[in-house]
Amino acid sequence: MTYPEEGAGSVAHFGPRLLAFVVDGVLSVAIALLAGFRPPTAGYNAVVYGAFLAIELLFVTVAGQTPGMRVAGIVVARTRDGGKPQIQWVLVRTVLLAALVPALVVDSSGRALHDRAAGLSTLRTR
Repeated sequence: MTYPEEGAGSVAHFGPRLLAFVVDGVLSVAIALLAGFRPPTAGYNAVVYGAFLAIELLFVTVAGQTPGMRVAGIVVARTRDGGKPQIQWVLVRTVLLAALVPALVVDSSGRALHDRAAGLSTLRTR
């Protein structure tokens, strides 16, 4: 599938992805704090990490975007047809995202390795 260079439907680059990451990270911290965990404990770190991955898996599977992605104006879609991602591919994407490095490795079009491996694309909605 080909993507426009700019605007809606184009591949989301570093800025919007970083904003989405920060918003989802803040939500993960809030979940840990509401659950009674406080830094600098290992339990706090584990809950923040787990909450972040759960937010990714749940929201991308159900809505195609996390709350942070909605704020940043991006969505995850199937590369072949732009449709809603299937849970098994969202799971692959989330497992690779857990390793962090695949999210930082991008190709010439700006697609990250964790998206490419799952046959998905993170696209701008506006």
